[in-house]
Amino acid sequence: MARPIEYISSIDDSKDLWKVAVRCKHMWSVTSSQNREHLELILFDSKLDLIQAIVPSYLVSKFKTQVEVGCSYIMQNFKVSSNDFSFKSTDHKFKLIFCGSTSVKKVQLSEIPLNHLKLIGINAIIEGKYRTNLLYDIIGGVTEISQAQIIPDNNKSKVVFSLTDLSKHHVQCTLWGKLAVQLNEYYTTHKADGSIVLLLMNARIKEPQGNYPLNVSNAWNGTKLLINDLSIEEVKNLKEKLKDDLPTLSSSSMKMETTNTSVFSDLDKFVWKAEVLSLSDIAYLQIETTCVTVATLEKFECGQSGWYYDGCSECTKSVTLKDGKFMCYSKHISSEPVPRFKLEVLASDGKLKYKFVFWDVDCVKLIGKSALQMKLDLMETRDFDPLEFPYELDVMLKKELAIRAVFQPNKASLSVIGFKADEVLRTKIKEMFKCEEHTSKIVVSTDDTRDDMHTASCTPTISTSEKQSHADPQTVSDHISITADYDPSVANSALTPSKRSIPETVEELDSAQLSSTKIIRDIKLEK
Repeated sequence: MARPIEYISSIDDSKDLWKVAVRCKHMWSVTSSQNREHLELILFDSKLDLIQAIVPSYLVSKFKTQVEVGCSYIMQNFKVSSNDFSFKSTDHKFKLIFCGSTSVKKVQLSEIPLNHLKLIGINAIIEGKYRTNLLYDIIGGVTEISQAQIIPDNNKSKVVFSLTDLSKHHVQCTLWGKLAVQLNEYYTTHKADGSIVLLLMNARIKEPQGNYPLNVSNAWNGTKLLINDLSIEEVKNLKEKLKDDLPTLSSSSMKMETTNTSVFSDLDKFVWKAEVLSLSDIAYLQIETTCVTVATLEKFECGQSGWYYDGCSECTKSVTLKDGKFMCYSKHISSEPVPRFKLEVLASDGKLKYKFVFWDVDCVKLIGKSALQMKLDLMETRDFDPLEFPYELDVMLKKELAIRAVFQPNKASLSVIGFKADEVLRTKIKEMFKCEEHTSKIVVSTDDTRDDMHTASCTPTISTSEKQSHADPQTVSDHISITADYDPSVANSALTPSKRSIPETVEELDSAQLSSTKIIRDIKLEK
């Protein structure tokens, strides 16, 4: 006997053998920092309930040609997982993950509408009737184009304009990357179409922060842009009703003056594709996130390998001595290892403390000297100890910095991928922090060991006592060993610092001694 078809609203993690009749609303590709592609889909059924599904990288070749947007299917057998996306395409509590036994059969299902939009009106956006972590479908007419920047690298292209609907309210909209290029190409080739009414599917609503206004933008590959698509009834109706209110593409307010050079400010570049968060907000992150924060460097943490590691001469990974050769994880062979900085630093924003790992490039900028030069200077003394932290390193401390770093839930620290010392930029970033009462989120330790690293509870404890509210900053960390096979800059845009390969810490304790042994031997021979 065949299994009965069930509704999306019934799906939970109590079983894997779900069988659903659905239509594919949207599908897009995501490429990871390891250059692995997976697919994400939005499915809906006859009750118009939606759920997001993922096709893992090892199944992409199987399902990429089987599933088409707009077609209906009988699908069954999935892994069911919590809907833990930072920005959710649906408000369903769960998501589906395709597996080897997932079955997809194309079937004509007339009871499922061809289109289903999860629309939110501009009036509702202005009134704050939305969730910041939920993506929406938005229809509006373009009333003014205020900025256009189209450059060869699609990820840096940008168009800023105003949207309106029947409420006659306006909201700012910013399209980035390929969608900015798409709008620009339509603008230059369809001026006879008069006005523009567009549909943004899976768009993000960003709350106003500091000098930045309320804004609608694309969520990169997950957002779809449709311009003057009259096959969609909602677009057709709005274009007809606003025909006397929207300017034509030839009007002065719609003039798109493009530039092929970047007009981003230093702040724009620094926060590009990152979440601007205080340390208190970072403590609540659950998934890998590139974030920007402001903190003062307080003290060095004693790690597993001192203040430097022996790096490869061709990349920045650490080397080990194998079969008489210095070899890194990428199989590069070096005649001599290159000392590179790796410093674990405890930083505070006045409310919370967090551990940051600063890598070679940023350390050189802060210290003004390479690890190799510092090591050679120290080796001129007879009592050189590779595990002793040189006094010269202290120049890094007591500095307030704007820091760009990568949070990973399985790491005990934030991995730094850039910093700025500019006071004006730091102030602007602080203004972008969420206005929340952080002191009630974390229980603040008041004992004498509060400067040591404590484990943060997975479920933060609420504290409202006056004593805790005025206690010293709390330190947040997990007692998890740090692995270092992750390159935090790869997952970010071209505006992040140059690609860095992070050394493998499991090898560093032994390898930190390698180059010192070689150089000391050479010094003795010279003498």
